[in-house]
Amino acid sequence: MPDSQARDNYEAYEAKYRAVLEREHLGRFALMHNREVVKIYNDEGDAYSIGCEKFGVGKFSLQEIGAKPVHLGIMTAALN
Repeated sequence: MPDSQARDNYEAYEAKYRAVLEREHLGRFALMHNREVVKIYNDEGDAYSIGCEKFGVGKFSLQEIGAKPVHLGIMTAALN
């Protein structure tokens, strides 16, 4: 379920990754899958394309480092 992947990844980002990533990668994009950061990208399009190729549509999420999403449903909708 895409909503679950996005929600779980965001919770993990907040709990485990936010502080370190904001110090080192502000403004970049974290590709996340199963509550883990897979890789950091400069370009959101690259991160999305690689996420689709590696995991499939709706089975990963992207987090802009330093930004909070307005609504997790928007992130999920973009992945569908």
